[in-house]
Parts: sequence; structure tokens; C-alpha cells
Amino acid sequence: MVKRKSTFLSPKKMPPLNVLPTEVRLDASTLCQLDCVSCYMRKENYAAHGAGYLKYSDFVNFLDKNPYVKEIELSNSGEIFLNKDLLKIIEYAYQHDVILYADGGVNFNHVSDEILESLVKYQFRGVVVAIDGASQEIYSKYRRKGNFDAVIDNIKKLNEYKKKYNSEFPLLGWKYVIMETNDFETEIQSAITTAASLNVSIVFRKSWDGYITKNEEILKRDDYQTVINKDGSEQMPCIDFFERPQINWDGRLFGCCVNCWKDFNVNVFDIGLEKALNTEIVIQSKKMLMGQGVCKDSPCYQCGLYRNMAHIHNDKLGYWIRLRRKLIPEKIRKKALKILHK
Repeated sequence: MVKRKSTFLSPKKMPPLNVLPTEVRLDASTLCQLDCVSCYMRKENYAAHGAGYLKYSDFVNFLDKNPYVKEIELSNSGEIFLNKDLLKIIEYAYQHDVILYADGGVNFNHVSDEILESLVKYQFRGVVVAIDGASQEIYSKYRRKGNFDAVIDNIKKLNEYKKKYNSEFPLLGWKYVIMETNDFETEIQSAITTAASLNVSIVFRKSWDGYITKNEEILKRDDYQTVINKDGSEQMPCIDFFERPQINWDGRLFGCCVNCWKDFNVNVFDIGLEKALNTEIVIQSKKMLMGQGVCKDSPCYQCGLYRNMAHIHNDKLGYWIRLRRKLIPEKIRKKALKILHK
């Protein structure tokens, strides 16, 4: 998995509230060959994202128009390896010194040898594989239509290419979401053993469906919970809107990886990232997330995570996110906070 340090580019003539991120989340594909039990994308017919994949021409255009973007997360709502243009995208990013990674998760069931080699050859930075089990019997209970053995074989092939090129990249992670169907000590220990044999880092995550695991001690802190509130507690991925905004495969701005119900009515591919982030609804949404009023037209207003964070009772607003001191150069942080609190 990629170890990232978020930074911001702040041009001298930047419009108010528009701090340009050097990192974005750009969904490479919403297509998927599996039928996971609680997947909102399959249950809701691709939700607001729609079915499709990032075109090579759009990717080239995006990088050319936004040269300050240096890191891109490609995974979110589908399987990136179903993108027919992925090989060209990986190569183009490498040629332009742009880091690509897939920490959001891939199922890794169907990956060609050509793509596997390109991940190593073009220094794809990291891949997190979602494997909720250590056997076909358990794995397929949630990841229906999935093939556990095929996933493990693909990891082994990738490791062979890493040896061939004498490369540590891509860094590999195994994400095991604990749920009722796989919460067994023998299965968990088997996954840990298998991961070690493959030289893959394994992490265990809570299920989003509310299931309470019997193995609380094995759970690590969720990567998603990285937003610091005024009271010092942590919140969900609203901070991505500021640090690495989510862009759909067709260019529509969604803000964060959780939003699947409504875009911000602006297309990054059409007008550029800077203009998209400087539209009124985006500005007002960010102010809302930082406690500066309410924007009912914002997709964020419909989000349960925002409602929990805001504690809206009789229009009394509660806890708000703030930009993280440790992630932003102090000079830029002060400037950003000054603008946001006007």
C-alpha cells in the first residue's frame, strides 16, 4: 500500500477557496464481474456513477490540462482491470512522472499477463486486493462469482514480475473485511499465513453493515477515518474533498469516495479541475463541511456521515472538520484556513 504525504499547490493568483490538490481520486472503472452481497453499485444499478470506464484520451487530456496533479488513486466503485485502456493509461502516467495506485481495492480475478507486467515495468505504486477469506468456500460467500485460486495465482505472477525487474513496486496489500461469513479464527489465521508466504501486507477491516466481530483485537485503525475534528476526534472521508477529490470515470466531480447519489453538476474533463473546484456549489459545500453555514443543494448535505458530523438539532451546528496541520505546509495551511473562515 502506498505511503502518501498529501501536499497542496497554491498558485499566487489562485481564486478564493481554491487550493489545488496534487493528488486526486479518478475512478478507472465502475464495471465489475463479481456480484458481492452488499455492493451498492450492483444493488443500485451503478448508482449515480453509471457504468463505464476511464478512456485513455480523457486521461491524457486530464494530465495535460492539470500538470500539478502528481498522484492518482484509480480504484473506487469497480474493477480497474476491466478498463480496456488501462495499459496505455499506466504507461502514459509513468512517462509523465505521475504516481498511480489502487489502494481503494481490486478483486484481482481477471488480470492479463501483459497488465501484470506493466504494473511492475511502469512502477505502479500500490495495489490492495480485497480477499475476504482464505479459501474458495469462504471467499465466495461474499464475493459471488469470484475465484480465490485465480486471485492468489495472479498475486504469485505479479511477484514473479517483481523479481524479474528487481522492483519493490507495486506494493501489495490484502484487505480482509470481517463479516459473519468469514469471522473464524482458523480462516483468519490461514489468511495471515498465506499473506506472509506471498509477501503481502494484510489488514483487517470492520464491515460497513454493522456486524460486530469477535476478533476486535485484530482490527487496525481504518484508513478512511482520517479527519480530525475540533474536539480531537476523527471523522470520515470528507477531507478527501479537500486533499484528493473524487472524479468519476466520465469526468463528473463527486467530491469523495462515499458519494454515490449525486455529482456536483460539473465536469472536470470539460472545464478543468481548477474551475470545477471553484464553482459556487463546491465552495459552499466546503464551507459547510467546515461549519460555515448549510448548503442544501450540496450532495454532502444528503450524506449520513455529514449529518453525524454536524449533529444538526434545531439548526445548531456541531463538530466540523479542519485541514490537518501535519499534512499541509504551515504557510499554505494558514492561508487556506484564513480563506475558509471568512
